[in-house]
Amino acid sequence: MADPPKLTSAVGEYTALADADVAASPLPAQIAQGVVNGEYRLIQLVKALAEVLTSEDDARRARGVSLLSAVVVKLVDLDTDALDRQITKTLTTFFVDKLGEKNSLVACADALSALTASPAFGVGEGMEVARGIFASVTLKAYPQAVRHRVYVLLDALMGRCRPSLLRLGAEFISGYCSLVEGEKDPRNLMVSFGVVRVILLEFDIVKNVEELFDITFCYFPITFTPPPDDPYGISSDDLIVALRDCLSATPLFGRLALPLFFDKMQAASEKAKRQTMQALAACFPIYGAAASGEWAGRFSEALIVEVFHASDSDMQDLALGTMRSLFATLYPDEVATAEASEDAEMQPVGELVAGATVAEKDDKDKGKVEGVAVKVVQNSLDELAEPEKNNAKPAVRILTALVASSARLARYVLAQSLPPLLALYKDQDQISLRPSILAHLATLLFSLSPPDANPSPSAATLPTIIFRTPPSLTHSDGSSPLEPVRDDLLGLLPSATRALTCRLAALNALSALLRVPSFLSAQETEYCVSAINDVLVRPDGDEYYDAALDALVLVARAHPALLERLTFPTLFAALPVGAPQSDAELEAYRRALEALAALGVCHPALFELLAVRLEARLEALLALPAGAGGREGNGAALYAHHVLATLRAVLGEKVRRADADVPKYVERFVPGLLAMFMLPTTREEAGEEKTVAEDVRLLVDAGRVINLVLQRVDVDRQSAFSAAVNDAFHRGKLEALLGAPTAKEAGPVPFAPFSSSSPTSQQNLLSLFTSCLLAMRPAVSLPTEDLLSFLRSTLDRSLACQNEIQLVAVLHLLANSVNKRAQDVPEFLEQDLPAFFESHVASTSSPETTRRTALRVWIWAAKGLIVRSDSRGYAMVERVLALFDDEKLGRTAAASLGAIAEEKDGVLSKENFAVIRLLYRQRFFTFLLPKLVASHQETTGTHQTVYLAALASLLQHLPKQLALTELPKLVPLLITSLDLPDASLRANVLDALGTLVAEVPAELDNAISGIVGKVLRGLNGETATAQGRAAVHLRLSSLQFLSVLPAHVPYLSLHAQKATVLKELGRAIDDPRRDVRRAAVECRSRWFLYSG
Repeated sequence: MADPPKLTSAVGEYTALADADVAASPLPAQIAQGVVNGEYRLIQLVKALAEVLTSEDDARRARGVSLLSAVVVKLVDLDTDALDRQITKTLTTFFVDKLGEKNSLVACADALSALTASPAFGVGEGMEVARGIFASVTLKAYPQAVRHRVYVLLDALMGRCRPSLLRLGAEFISGYCSLVEGEKDPRNLMVSFGVVRVILLEFDIVKNVEELFDITFCYFPITFTPPPDDPYGISSDDLIVALRDCLSATPLFGRLALPLFFDKMQAASEKAKRQTMQALAACFPIYGAAASGEWAGRFSEALIVEVFHASDSDMQDLALGTMRSLFATLYPDEVATAEASEDAEMQPVGELVAGATVAEKDDKDKGKVEGVAVKVVQNSLDELAEPEKNNAKPAVRILTALVASSARLARYVLAQSLPPLLALYKDQDQISLRPSILAHLATLLFSLSPPDANPSPSAATLPTIIFRTPPSLTHSDGSSPLEPVRDDLLGLLPSATRALTCRLAALNALSALLRVPSFLSAQETEYCVSAINDVLVRPDGDEYYDAALDALVLVARAHPALLERLTFPTLFAALPVGAPQSDAELEAYRRALEALAALGVCHPALFELLAVRLEARLEALLALPAGAGGREGNGAALYAHHVLATLRAVLGEKVRRADADVPKYVERFVPGLLAMFMLPTTREEAGEEKTVAEDVRLLVDAGRVINLVLQRVDVDRQSAFSAAVNDAFHRGKLEALLGAPTAKEAGPVPFAPFSSSSPTSQQNLLSLFTSCLLAMRPAVSLPTEDLLSFLRSTLDRSLACQNEIQLVAVLHLLANSVNKRAQDVPEFLEQDLPAFFESHVASTSSPETTRRTALRVWIWAAKGLIVRSDSRGYAMVERVLALFDDEKLGRTAAASLGAIAEEKDGVLSKENFAVIRLLYRQRFFTFLLPKLVASHQETTGTHQTVYLAALASLLQHLPKQLALTELPKLVPLLITSLDLPDASLRANVLDALGTLVAEVPAELDNAISGIVGKVLRGLNGETATAQGRAAVHLRLSSLQFLSVLPAHVPYLSLHAQKATVLKELGRAIDDPRRDVRRAAVECRSRWFLYSG
């Protein structure tokens, strides 16, 4: 402090402050800084405060204590070593003495909390503070905020001065229990529960068990519901977990808590039952077998009732988890004493107390199961005697919970359940029960499977695995509990896949059996996989095909080599060498590709084989003649598209999972894929028939595959690849990119895709060039020596493109380059681009097609800047807005703004390492929407429709939260926009209005009737039977909007139009499009039920 105030005057100034100004006063911080700087000592402040601290006026005395407390807090915060041992002891005694003064409690608690952080605060001070709190403070007499400061002090003592509290022992526990009794505030309870848990874990609580139990269990179950906008952010779950941690902290609570838990289980409230089961699952292992065993029979019966009569699957899973916890406690695999191994219903209490060890038992009794588990298993088996009944499913799930409890229970359960199920399956008089029996067998077998870290999205039909198999349960060397039924399972399950009625369940059971670790031999595993393969090849129905594929996906993770040897050859054999010649062949290869895609993501070895084989198949397809309009050429192109789509789907999933093997394919796979499209362009001769490789749609597909691989490549490999691309596309040197052997296969035509004299097919390869560069990190240099010259040539090339694919490639390349290199090319952004705009966009002498193309270039360059929140991008948008008055270009300019907010194209994305600023879309819309609204109001006549078109083009990209705040202001404009002639724009408006109706219907109360009339005209007007994409989109958006109304708009607002709406929806049901008909049926059903 440069000019510290005199302490006496500072004290006078502080004591004169109004109560509202005390907290904001800088004086305590200034004084503390002066002490740290050595300008004066703390004792001088105490002397200056002497008159105040001894004042007869309670308020004045409290203000003095407040100043001293604030200084101490700031001082410790600035330097924890600022206080020596003597001053710390003195301050502690002073503040403890003042705890009894009501006006000073907060200040004293804050000061003492700060002092606990000082190294000079010792064991004696901690004991003094604790005793002072218990002697002087009655928490019930204070409001919540004051009580919280005391709880914070107690928490600080527990965290920093635990030896002091441990020395107090029972004295501290008793004092604490008396102090906090009756606390109800959630924020204080969170602190209290934390302190209590430490006491239960680290203190000797034998003499105080009941006191501690009384101040914790009285809050169970938690019924707290946080108020809206709770500033403290404490949820009911926070309290539930904190209380549960206390109740499960000590085994001494067992005999006190379990009777009360059992009473809570009988409660009608589902919330109370849920909390009770969650607490029991955590408490049973802590309370131990002795305490839990006394109540095991009653709890098991209550939990069985919950399993059989659960209100939903989550409650059933919770009941099963609690049951598993109970039986894992009663029947552990490795224990030291009888107390931990037997429950009271299985062994006399005297023996439990005596602590007979497991080693004293005979070997033959070690795995013996007696008591409550026997009854539970028998009850489940009684239900399974009628496997087709509804109770059989929860019964078998109870058995799986017991299997997951311990190895000895697993052996017992399987030994008791599998033989009768298999015998029932073999009974010729019970053939109709076989599907149900197989389903239950599958559930039991899945309980022995390891949990799947990456479950298949399509495996919804498979039994749920909710527990881990006991680690002590082994299946190798003939020790598996399945060993007695091995032959039955291997004879029964594969053969069951041949019967249609049993096929689904048999496939599930087979996949579960294959996933049992170390159980099946190599020959047995191969036999089971072959049975699943047979179904996959000849499924006799989609559901069987899906089930077989799901089974193989599960098996693939455990046995990839087996699928590589048995399944993949079968699937590859279904892929025709050339174009498919029939619809059956087309369906066969599409199904095979689907299966390959599902299996290829399961293991790196499977994907490597998939990539090699599909690359070879693709190379053969691309060499086929295109045959304009011919079946062979079109079929081959479609086939190639499906192959590339398969590769893209698999790579997309692997990239999403961040698989480590993806980057290597930049050398193993990408060069070969590029060569398939690049080399044919060097061999063309006049009059030679075109090949499938020249199909521009396939260039887009291949580019997407390459882009995915490059997204996972590090900077060094990206840099090397970028240099190779530069040599190939700019210098015609193919060796570095394709490899020397492949490059030698090039034909006589020079490879120069950037040359205007090159064949069109070669110039189309700009699409691949762009795809290679999109995923490059900003740290990777562009494949050109002069960035400015490269961007200028790209700008010029945009006007010389021969087709749409070349133009799109240039647009994406320009946006990507501007986004990642804006800081390196100010001259291009501030001189070249504006000159380009003036010459080719603003100039009315330029051809209209040139102006439209140049406008697209301008928009994409602006997009690259706006995504990174560069102000120059907004200046470019301003120039686009100025074009709205242009008669020829106005509507095009209006519709083009939507491209800036579009994210679905994936060009400027995080995956492609684009420079993206947070909330850039919100910033863009906040900038643009007010301008559109203001300009619409200032113009008249037909010019207004241009601004409506611009607004409509933007609506589909508007972030939802922004839409809810901005769209209500635009309702009049949106309603007017429904008269636009463009069907696509009207569909966008309807989508936005649908969002408003669903979220803030009150905004449309006065206008909803008129909107419905316009929607019906769009539904059955001039676009009623049109098959164009925009017309279909409009009809679907109209139906979706009408479907939302009954649930959110009062019936009185639309009752007069109900008959008209139903009549028009009746016409829509006859729409030529199936998706429109389906939407119309659903919409009409809602309107039929719409009533007052």
